[in-house]
Amino acid sequence: MPLPDIVPGRSCENCTLCCKVLGIPALEKPRGTVCTHCDWGQGCKIYARRPGACADFDCSYLLSPALGDEWKPTTAHLVLGYMTEADIILIYTDPDHSAAWREEPYNSRIKTWAASTAKGYVLIWEGSRALALLGADEFDLGVVRDDQVIVRHEQPGPGGSKVTISVVDKAVADAERRGD
Repeated sequence: MPLPDIVPGRSCENCTLCCKVLGIPALEKPRGTVCTHCDWGQGCKIYARRPGACADFDCSYLLSPALGDEWKPTTAHLVLGYMTEADIILIYTDPDHSAAWREEPYNSRIKTWAASTAKGYVLIWEGSRALALLGADEFDLGVVRDDQVIVRHEQPGPGGSKVTISVVDKAVADAERRGD
Protein backbone atom coordinates (compact mmCIF):
# COMPACT_ATOMS: atom_id res chain seq x y z
CA MET A 1 0.00 0.00 0.00
CA PRO A 2 1.48 3.40 -0.96
CA LEU A 3 2.11 5.86 1.83
CA PRO A 4 -0.28 8.82 1.88
CA ASP A 5 1.06 12.25 1.04
CA ILE A 6 1.40 14.31 4.21
CA VAL A 7 0.79 18.04 3.72
CA PRO A 8 4.21 19.74 3.72
CA GLY A 9 5.02 21.22 7.12
CA ARG A 10 2.59 19.00 9.04
CA SER A 11 3.43 16.17 11.40
CA CYS A 12 2.19 14.40 14.51
CA GLU A 13 4.76 16.27 16.60
CA ASN A 14 3.38 16.97 20.11
CA CYS A 15 0.02 15.46 19.17
CA THR A 16 -1.15 12.10 20.49
CA LEU A 17 -4.90 12.75 20.51
CA CYS A 18 -5.53 9.78 18.19
CA CYS A 19 -4.01 7.62 20.95
CA LYS A 20 -6.88 8.75 23.16
CA VAL A 21 -9.92 8.99 20.89
CA LEU A 22 -9.57 5.94 18.61
CA GLY A 23 -10.61 2.46 19.68
CA ILE A 24 -7.93 -0.14 18.92
CA PRO A 25 -9.33 -3.69 19.17
CA ALA A 26 -5.88 -5.31 18.85
CA LEU A 27 -4.90 -3.54 22.08
CA GLU A 28 -8.35 -3.94 23.68
CA LYS A 29 -8.34 -0.14 23.92
CA PRO A 30 -11.77 1.52 23.88
CA ARG A 31 -12.47 4.90 22.30
CA GLY A 32 -11.95 7.84 24.61
CA THR A 33 -9.22 6.43 26.85
CA VAL A 34 -5.51 7.11 26.54
CA CYS A 35 -3.62 4.07 25.24
CA THR A 36 -1.33 2.47 27.80
CA HIS A 37 1.46 2.63 25.19
CA CYS A 38 1.10 6.39 24.71
CA ASP A 39 3.65 8.81 26.11
CA TRP A 40 1.17 11.69 26.17
CA GLY A 41 2.23 14.59 23.97
CA GLN A 42 5.33 12.69 22.86
CA GLY A 43 4.34 9.59 20.91
CA CYS A 44 3.94 5.84 20.95
CA LYS A 45 6.18 3.78 23.21
CA ILE A 46 5.74 0.73 20.91
CA TYR A 47 5.88 2.65 17.63
CA ALA A 48 8.02 0.05 15.80
CA ARG A 49 5.58 -2.74 16.67
CA ARG A 50 2.29 -0.85 16.92
CA PRO A 51 -0.85 -2.57 15.56
CA GLY A 52 -1.86 -2.16 11.93
CA ALA A 53 -4.84 0.02 12.87
CA CYS A 54 -2.39 2.53 14.34
CA ALA A 55 0.20 2.22 11.58
CA ASP A 56 -2.43 2.67 8.86
CA PHE A 57 -4.08 5.75 10.40
CA ASP A 58 -3.21 9.28 9.40
CA CYS A 59 -5.69 11.93 10.46
CA SER A 60 -7.24 14.17 7.84
CA TYR A 61 -5.39 17.18 9.23
CA LEU A 62 -2.14 15.57 8.08
CA LEU A 63 -3.54 14.61 4.67
CA SER A 64 -5.82 17.46 3.61
CA PRO A 65 -4.40 20.85 2.63
CA ALA A 66 -8.03 22.13 2.69
CA LEU A 67 -7.97 21.94 6.49
CA GLY A 68 -6.31 24.94 8.12
CA ASP A 69 -4.21 24.98 11.26
CA GLU A 70 -7.35 25.40 13.37
CA TRP A 71 -8.09 21.71 12.56
CA LYS A 72 -4.88 20.46 14.17
CA PRO A 73 -6.16 17.93 16.72
CA THR A 74 -4.39 19.59 19.65
CA THR A 75 -6.19 22.85 18.77
CA ALA A 76 -9.57 21.52 17.63
CA HIS A 77 -9.86 18.70 20.18
CA LEU A 78 -11.06 16.66 17.20
CA VAL A 79 -9.41 13.94 15.14
CA LEU A 80 -10.78 13.65 11.62
CA GLY A 81 -10.73 10.62 9.37
CA TYR A 82 -12.38 9.69 6.10
CA MET A 83 -13.79 6.47 4.65
CA THR A 84 -13.38 7.13 0.93
CA GLU A 85 -15.49 4.34 -0.53
CA ALA A 86 -18.48 5.04 1.74
CA ASP A 87 -17.98 8.85 1.71
CA ILE A 88 -18.13 9.00 5.50
CA ILE A 89 -16.33 11.75 7.37
CA LEU A 90 -15.31 10.53 10.82
CA ILE A 91 -14.92 12.95 13.69
CA TYR A 92 -13.55 11.64 16.97
CA THR A 93 -14.00 14.10 19.84
CA ASP A 94 -11.73 14.44 22.82
CA PRO A 95 -13.91 13.32 25.76
CA ASP A 96 -12.65 16.32 27.73
CA HIS A 97 -14.03 18.59 24.96
CA SER A 98 -16.93 16.55 23.54
CA ALA A 99 -18.85 19.63 22.37
CA ALA A 100 -15.90 21.08 20.42
CA TRP A 101 -17.47 20.05 17.10
CA ARG A 102 -20.53 22.21 17.90
CA GLU A 103 -18.35 25.32 18.25
CA GLU A 104 -16.99 27.59 15.54
CA PRO A 105 -15.04 27.52 13.35
CA TYR A 106 -15.84 23.78 13.22
CA ASN A 107 -19.63 23.46 13.33
CA SER A 108 -20.47 25.41 10.16
CA ARG A 109 -17.88 23.48 8.14
CA ILE A 110 -19.08 20.13 9.54
CA LYS A 111 -22.70 21.04 8.68
CA THR A 112 -21.57 21.93 5.13
CA TRP A 113 -19.93 18.50 4.81
CA ALA A 114 -23.11 16.81 6.07
CA ALA A 115 -25.18 18.70 3.50
CA SER A 116 -22.87 18.00 0.57
CA THR A 117 -22.63 14.20 0.54
CA ALA A 118 -24.69 12.18 -1.91
CA LYS A 119 -24.10 8.74 -0.42
CA GLY A 120 -22.38 9.16 2.94
CA TYR A 121 -22.71 11.18 6.11
CA VAL A 122 -20.67 12.71 8.93
CA LEU A 123 -20.15 10.37 11.88
CA ILE A 124 -19.20 11.96 15.19
CA TRP A 125 -17.82 9.80 17.98
CA GLU A 126 -18.11 11.09 21.53
CA GLY A 127 -16.41 8.18 23.28
CA SER A 128 -18.61 5.13 22.66
CA ARG A 129 -21.60 7.33 21.70
CA ALA A 130 -22.17 8.22 18.08
CA LEU A 131 -24.07 10.90 16.22
CA ALA A 132 -24.61 10.99 12.48
CA LEU A 133 -25.24 14.13 10.48
CA LEU A 134 -26.87 14.06 7.06
CA GLY A 135 -28.15 17.22 5.47
CA ALA A 136 -29.86 19.16 8.27
CA ASP A 137 -30.71 15.97 10.16
CA GLU A 138 -28.89 14.78 13.28
CA PHE A 139 -29.27 11.14 14.29
CA ASP A 140 -28.40 10.34 17.91
CA LEU A 141 -27.19 6.74 17.62
CA GLY A 142 -26.36 6.35 21.31
CA VAL A 143 -23.74 3.88 22.50
CA VAL A 144 -22.57 1.60 19.70
CA ARG A 145 -21.37 -1.82 20.84
CA ASP A 146 -18.63 -3.83 19.12
CA ASP A 147 -21.25 -6.30 17.82
CA GLN A 148 -23.18 -3.53 16.06
CA VAL A 149 -22.72 -1.51 12.87
CA ILE A 150 -24.01 1.84 11.67
CA VAL A 151 -26.07 1.71 8.48
CA ARG A 152 -27.60 4.23 6.14
CA HIS A 153 -31.09 3.31 4.93
CA GLU A 154 -32.74 4.87 1.93
CA GLN A 155 -36.51 4.47 1.59
CA PRO A 156 -37.98 5.58 -1.75
CA GLY A 157 -41.24 7.45 -1.42
CA PRO A 158 -43.65 9.55 -3.45
CA GLY A 159 -41.99 12.80 -2.41
CA GLY A 160 -38.46 11.48 -2.86
CA SER A 161 -36.21 9.25 -0.82
CA LYS A 162 -36.13 9.40 2.96
CA VAL A 163 -32.73 8.60 4.41
CA THR A 164 -32.16 7.44 7.96
CA ILE A 165 -29.06 6.31 9.80
CA SER A 166 -29.31 3.71 12.54
CA VAL A 167 -27.44 1.08 14.52
CA VAL A 168 -28.11 -2.61 13.89
CA ASP A 169 -26.57 -5.85 15.07
CA LYS A 170 -23.77 -7.06 12.75
CA ALA A 171 -25.62 -10.37 12.26
CA VAL A 172 -28.71 -8.52 10.98
CA ALA A 173 -26.63 -6.35 8.63
CA ASP A 174 -24.79 -9.43 7.32
CA ALA A 175 -28.10 -11.23 6.69
CA GLU A 176 -29.46 -8.18 4.81
CA ARG A 177 -26.34 -8.06 2.61
CA ARG A 178 -26.73 -11.75 1.80
CA GLY A 179 -30.44 -11.28 1.09
CA ASP A 180 -31.62 -13.62 3.87
